Amino acid sequence: MNEFEEVYNKFKPDVYRFLLGMTYYDCTAAEELTQETFYQAFLSFGKFRGECSFKTWLFQIAKNIYAKYVHKESRQRDIASRQSDETVPPPTAELEQKELLSHLRTLIDELEEPARSIMQYRLYSDQSYAEIGYSLKIRANTAAVIYNRTVAKLRKAMKERYGYEI
Repeated sequence: MNEFEEVYNKFKPDVYRFLLGMTYYDCTAAEELTQETFYQAFLSFGKFRGECSFKTWLFQIAKNIYAKYVHKESRQRDIASRQSDETVPPPTAELEQKELLSHLRTLIDELEEPARSIMQYRLYSDQSYAEIGYSLKIRANTAAVIYNRTVAKLRKAMKERYGYEI
């Protein structure tokens, strides 16, 4: 097994889980984005300088791939919604869970940087504050403080805007 295969086998579940959260738990999109992430990583593997962990490097690539995906999806969303004639509503509990996650995701997307990135890295990839700090070029303690303050803000906003207590 070559070195890249080892990296792939070791970090694929982490990258997939990160992208699964970023895509509102769309398994198909998360799998495609994971494959694209590792494809781009493979192309750039020789350029990896070792200034951060492979995991941190892969999450940066995944986040960039996701940003491209969102841009592309926003253009295609209107076309898809016009083509969709009828949808079957999911069961109530599943609908409530998706609604809660959608509202939370909306609030996270509205956050300013670096709070938005910190929340995405913590919630969707469970990165340590040290890894987040390295990615965002801030101290680990700063990342932890911003995360905790942002969680409090999100809880308050979820209750005030949507009536959810999380």
